Amino acid sequence: MPNPFPENLRTPRNARVLAYVEPLSAHSDLADLLLDAVQPLGAVQLYSSDPAAYRALIAATEGIVFGFACGQSTVAFRLDERMRPRAIEMGGIPCPEAGEEWVAVLHPRPDADWPETDLRFWARMAYVAAREEALRE
Repeated sequence: MPNPFPENLRTPRNARVLAYVEPLSAHSDLADLLLDAVQPLGAVQLYSSDPAAYRALIAATEGIVFGFACGQSTVAFRLDERMRPRAIEMGGIPCPEAGEEWVAVLHPRPDADWPETDLRFWARMAYVAAREEALRE
């Protein structure tokens, strides 16, 4: 099987999330939501193991994966200790398969009374946390 993600992302920090998303697909509408969420951000790289086959989409900055879209309805972000509980309080679901710091902020909801998720806000929080983490190294 080809190596779908660049070597600079194949680090211990990203190993768990890459292993999780690599075999998954992503609905094209969901990939578009992630693209739109990260569009206003600065240095963002987007990767998919096979865009033509609708494979999962990841967003990275400074060699740190900070967001992904997969399946029919999941967009998740790597959030710091300050923002993770807030995301969960707002209806996000921990995504431990990707790593302890990951929260699915857009996911299937059994109750349509939930407010719409502000994906640009969560993308920005994850992006800022990743950039700060990279600066500390």
